[in-house]
Amino acid sequence: MKPTVLLPAARFAFVAAIVALALAWSAGLEFRGLFQPDEGRYAEISREMLVSGDWITPRLNGLKYFEKPPLQYWATAASFALFGEDEWTARLWTAVTGFLGVLFVVFAGNRLGPPGAGSIAGLVLASSCAYFLSSQYLTLDMAVTFFMSAALLSFLLAHEGGPPVKRGWMLLAWGAMACAVLTKGLVGIVLPGITLGVYVVIQRDWRLLREVEWPRGLLLFSLLALPWFVVVQLRNPEFFDFFVLHEHLARYALPGHNRPGPWWYFTVVLLIGMMPWTPALPGVLRRSLAARDGSRLNLERLLLIWIGVVLVFFSFSKSKLPAYILPAVPALALLIGRDFTLRARIEVKWPALFGAAAGAAALAFALPRILSLDEIGGEVIAYLPWFVGGSITLAGCALAAWWLSERRTVLAFLLLSFGSVAGLQLCLSGLHGVDENYSTEKFAEQFLGEDQDFAPELPFYSVGQFDPSLAFYLGRTLTLVNYRGELAPGIAAEPDRFVPTLDEFKRRWIDSEHAYAAMRPETYQRLRAEHLPMQMLAIDRRRVIVSRQAGEPPLRAKPQGKVMALLRR
Repeated sequence: MKPTVLLPAARFAFVAAIVALALAWSAGLEFRGLFQPDEGRYAEISREMLVSGDWITPRLNGLKYFEKPPLQYWATAASFALFGEDEWTARLWTAVTGFLGVLFVVFAGNRLGPPGAGSIAGLVLASSCAYFLSSQYLTLDMAVTFFMSAALLSFLLAHEGGPPVKRGWMLLAWGAMACAVLTKGLVGIVLPGITLGVYVVIQRDWRLLREVEWPRGLLLFSLLALPWFVVVQLRNPEFFDFFVLHEHLARYALPGHNRPGPWWYFTVVLLIGMMPWTPALPGVLRRSLAARDGSRLNLERLLLIWIGVVLVFFSFSKSKLPAYILPAVPALALLIGRDFTLRARIEVKWPALFGAAAGAAALAFALPRILSLDEIGGEVIAYLPWFVGGSITLAGCALAAWWLSERRTVLAFLLLSFGSVAGLQLCLSGLHGVDENYSTEKFAEQFLGEDQDFAPELPFYSVGQFDPSLAFYLGRTLTLVNYRGELAPGIAAEPDRFVPTLDEFKRRWIDSEHAYAAMRPETYQRLRAEHLPMQMLAIDRRRVIVSRQAGEPPLRAKPQGKVMALLRR
């Protein structure tokens, strides 16, 4: 079938769609509190890096924290320095790398061909459930997906031009892998390496190994990635054992990290994460497997191998989280985009898609009647209107797209894409009303008021628990009491920053003239029963803040970013 060529009106529609998508992409970054544990953790590490001026040793709550490399911490700390400490600035790097990933897929797909494939693939990627949601939630997975996809696409683009162009794209691929390693560790080079090796073996194209710019590429990779690893190891002798042996080898190969999952775990996650395009996948994958590419580099086969490597690699891991599979999504989107433009339509099982969306809406309506309020909780009831709105939006757009699919293909595609984005954004927006159990934003505002931090000079304990988002919203570190959790390695390295027992905390509390503490309500009731002098300052269902003596807490204005300070003059 002759490839589809987008007409000028269609091109304008896609450009307008990208602009509208950029607005929708950033609309909800400020609307929700930072959720625990990931969002609070990564925001707080970045805040402490900026405050301390130590850009080498990451710290969480003042303790060494070597779980991940520092590139995202650096970027988020820079965002705080420029725009101030807020939810949207904490999520900015995640959202920006996610949107850049969409633009890179558009550019690379259109350049690799057929014409218009990149535009389609970009909108498929942006509207995929897993990709969009990951771009709105503060973790490292979106940034590492962007850099790994940039490496893959740069490798593909390197085979579209002469020697100078090829060298430039290959060096960009090496640089992208270095940034992926600086974002999330060795996986940033291991997965591309395995993919290349599998492709070379299957295709028996051993010459390809000589065309990846080894001398220049390894030099560039080393200059970008290695300096931080060398310096942090020199400053912290325990770094190698924890980062390489524990965080990479042990987490991958050994159970016990509280992240189990069966071997088919990521297959299900990927199918759900590709909605609303999942019904198109069987046909797309079948035709991609059967594709016969006359060029030397079989693009479809390389993309399929990349998807398979990501899926199989993480399926063997003993530690599983849904976002691990995210690097496979851009490659799937590109396959869908190429298939659409070659066939002038997407073979979506429209009844299945509409049925799934309508079923979600029906379930949302039925839940209050199926379960009692006590069983599902008031916060779930409060969230239902948002979930219903998102489900109805997707169901309505899916129905309209199905009706238009035979006559106005491009319009149907745009309608389904933006129906997905709008529905997902509605579902995300509703979380602000129910985030009391997952974020300390409202709790901290109850205690501090707007745009204020807690002065750092007085003792502030966190008893029997630790929520990184509370440290972020208070604008200061807390002294842990009888709780280690993920900070156990940092406590082992610096035990003087930790209070090991509740009895020791009581002694310190009584001896202090002024002190503050956060704890669970049941802990507060027990200590009050023991007549420990405490004045309650704030409370919700999950935590209490108390002071040693009555009085207003010492507050200060929250630091403003340089750009925001200039704008307010």
